[in-house]
Formats: sequence, C-alpha cells, structure tokens
Amino acid sequence: MMRSKKIRIKNLRITTLFILFLFIVIAFLSNSTIVFFFKDKIWAHKVNSIEKLNEANKLFSGVELDVVFYVKNNYFDVNHPPDKSLNLLLAEYFQFPINNSNYKYWIDFKNLNKDNELQSSTRLDSITKLFNLSTSNIIVESENPQFLKSFQNKGFLTSCYLPSGLHALNEDSLKVVLEQIKMDLITYESFYISMDYKDYPIVKKHFPDKKKLCWFTTYGSMNKIKARLLLYEILLDDDVDVLLIPS
Repeated sequence: MMRSKKIRIKNLRITTLFILFLFIVIAFLSNSTIVFFFKDKIWAHKVNSIEKLNEANKLFSGVELDVVFYVKNNYFDVNHPPDKSLNLLLAEYFQFPINNSNYKYWIDFKNLNKDNELQSSTRLDSITKLFNLSTSNIIVESENPQFLKSFQNKGFLTSCYLPSGLHALNEDSLKVVLEQIKMDLITYESFYISMDYKDYPIVKKHFPDKKKLCWFTTYGSMNKIKARLLLYEILLDDDVDVLLIPS
C-alpha cells in the first residue's frame, strides 16, 4: 500500500513537472509573452486596413503600414503592392480614433522617389497637422534613403530599409553590400536602419551604434528555439526601438 502511494506521488510530480515544462515552452514560443514583457517595443506588422488597425489599437503601442503615393491626385493609398488596393486613403486611416494620444506609426513608403519626394512630404505634413499628430511619433521608411531628407526637415523620423537576406549572402557578396550600406549611411542621414530579424546579428556587428528597427514575420528555415532566443536578444538591445510581429 505504501509502495503504491509512493508511486502515485512520484507520477504526480512527473506529470506536474511535465505540465510546467510544457507551459514554459508554450510561453517561450508565444508572441503574447513578448508583447506582455516588451509592450512599448512590440508593434503590429502590415496593418493596412481599418479593421486591422482597430484590433492592433487594443494590443499594440504602434503599427506598421504600407503606402503608395499618387502624384496626380496628391494622396497616399494604404496598400502593399501587389496586394489589391482597398482604396484606403492615409487621411482616412489617421482619422480612425485611437485610444492612445502617443500612438506610433511606421510608414513603409513603397514608391518614394525623386519625382514625389517634395510633394509627398508636404502632403504627409499637412495630414499630420490636420489630425494633430506629432511628427516625432511617425517613422517614414524607404529603401531609397536619398529621398528622405524632405521628411526629416519636417520633423519626421526616418529609416533606411536595408537589403533583405544579408544572413544568406556569402562572404564576398556580403562585403560588397555592407560597403554600399556604409556609404549610403554616410551620404544620406537617417535616424534608423530597419531590417529582417534574421539579419540583426550582422547589422549589430557592423553598425553597433546605429538605432535600429526590426521585423519578425515567419520563422522560415530558422530553428524556432534559436529564432526565439534571437528575438529576445533583439528586444533586450537598447539600440532597437521597435520589433514588428504579425498582427
């Protein structure tokens, strides 16, 4: 009888430890955990509709959205080509009532170029003033940093969108790309540099003092445990202000 009781107690302990271990693993792999511990740093990725903005507003302190600017009619379309446009104007997007007066926006400007730089920066400035938004709460990102100057002059934060897939390049190719990035950052000022989370170790090594933005969308081929450890490393880095996760 005593032996049977000891076995039951032992089995109960093993079951309890297994459940505890399982809970820790689930928590470790859950995006909800990092949102809980790093709420100010975690923003929602690709929030390109009012419905998504409404949901993100409840969970995140900021959002990333994609825009295309049309010179002829002087407006921003909230859209990520080649996705079908919802005909959602950025002005309508900013009009949505947010329950946080300090809410942040990361604008991925998909077609910024020399022909629309001045007009688009003037239009964005007028929209933010119309809805009493602070330019210091808005990041304008582009893979063409040479055209971000007009936005900087109006008080917007800017970010240079780094080439993706740095971690997958061979040594020679990576050296060439890094040299070009260094030249761009010297020539064209930007407050941030932004990258896929898998490229973070390389960027941190070569640009240790630069303020950074990262995004995490999928694990891809990376081991989930390794990827999660990397995400926590990113979130604990004082030079990283934002990590995007799927909304």
